[in-house]
Amino acid sequence: MTAKADTAPIRAELEQVAQPSAQRSIVDLIRRNKPELEKLLGPSLTVEQFETATMTYLRMNPKLVDCNPYSIVGGLRLGAQLGLSLGPLGHFYLAPHAGEAVFILGYRGMVELAYRSGKVRRISAGVVRDGDAFEFRYGTRAVLDHTPSGPPGEREWLAVYAVSELTNGGKPFEVLYPEDVEARRKRSALGKQNKGPWETDTEAMWRKSAVRQLQRWLPQTPESAHGLATDETVADLSEDDVQEVGEGE
Repeated sequence: MTAKADTAPIRAELEQVAQPSAQRSIVDLIRRNKPELEKLLGPSLTVEQFETATMTYLRMNPKLVDCNPYSIVGGLRLGAQLGLSLGPLGHFYLAPHAGEAVFILGYRGMVELAYRSGKVRRISAGVVRDGDAFEFRYGTRAVLDHTPSGPPGEREWLAVYAVSELTNGGKPFEVLYPEDVEARRKRSALGKQNKGPWETDTEAMWRKSAVRQLQRWLPQTPESAHGLATDETVADLSEDDVQEVGEGE
């Protein structure tokens, strides 16, 4: 009986040759950093699965392929260090800017990191639309109550909020108005150009603005602090530091 040859290595090599040179560079970087990525990813995700997810994300965001591959893999490594997922979960994004891939922490990523402190029971964020019943009050008798009037539709956005419940009984919240979100957008190098998730996931970025504002009342861990500090930065694969995205670029 003839033994069946293992053609997996040949298929992998042919697939790599068939990829554009820029994607091959990214794949090469991932494979060269395999030992470190294995430590960061842990048992729940293999480097091969990580590589597949990366290639899928690049196909969905083709402008990233033209970015410095070191910044792409550096951003991916940063996400792995934080234990966050790239893609549909919206934990973090990579967005092209001035030839580099910028690491952007999503609001769901902020929420995920906050839960890991073990001191947060619940976090939610919502957009208040024209026609909704919405009331809030700060102070010693703080309260926030939001009742949507129906499907979102095309109704005007009036405010955004983030509210949490802590294990010690605290229920901090923050409310931002459109001018507050706009001010945050303009402070972002990508936002003021209406690029990246500010263009493709506007509502998520509104929610992120409120969740970010809420962070000052939430228990912080080294992970969550690192995630906030590296938001909207370019990660350098060859070093442990990051390059902040300048507003003037």
